[in-house]
Amino acid sequence: MMHAIELFCVVFLCLCAAAWASTNRQPCQSPSMTSGTLSVSSTGGHDIAEGEFNYDSTAKKLRFVENESHSNKTSHMDVLIHFEEGVLYEIDSKNESCKKQTLKYRRHPMELPSDAHYESEAYLGSSSKSEQGLRVRTWNGKLPDLHANYTMLTTSCGCLTVSCCYHSEKTDLTFSFMNVETEVDDAQVFVPPTYCDGVALEDTLDDHSFFDLFHD
Repeated sequence: MMHAIELFCVVFLCLCAAAWASTNRQPCQSPSMTSGTLSVSSTGGHDIAEGEFNYDSTAKKLRFVENESHSNKTSHMDVLIHFEEGVLYEIDSKNESCKKQTLKYRRHPMELPSDAHYESEAYLGSSSKSEQGLRVRTWNGKLPDLHANYTMLTTSCGCLTVSCCYHSEKTDLTFSFMNVETEVDDAQVFVPPTYCDGVALEDTLDDHSFFDLFHD
């Protein structure tokens, strides 16, 4: 009887330790390079933008080029962001023109924030059928400077962002990541075109962020 009680106590303590480790999981780190398709929509179901992204998590540089065939817009987004430098380039390759702005707020959905709170782990699809499910982790957190909060899904293995739901006083957005690769074909996408040289840097508000690029 005593051995049974001791065994029960050991098992119970192990389960408690596993549960504690799960609920106190630290935010994972994104691969050094990622690329793929980014789709942005409002919570009302309106498609806002879709295009190709390239992200360098080491140098903190992002390029997003909207797909011109995705909508009937007269202009399409092409932005290059150097987060560490706090600079955003709006690029018009057709007219070879460039706009350069400060971007002091550095959070974005391509990378899990270091203070994100772990919620749970689950399968999208089936866990029992081969290649018919994806194991993901759910994280959430707040962005006080933007009066916003977010929920992010990352892959359990590799820490690739699957989706991000962003809610603020100004807007509600959903970011979906598809066909993601852990490489960037051409690192030149992170270099501003030569016609951006000499362009004056426009100062913006402290809370100007990546999320402000997307609106209905």
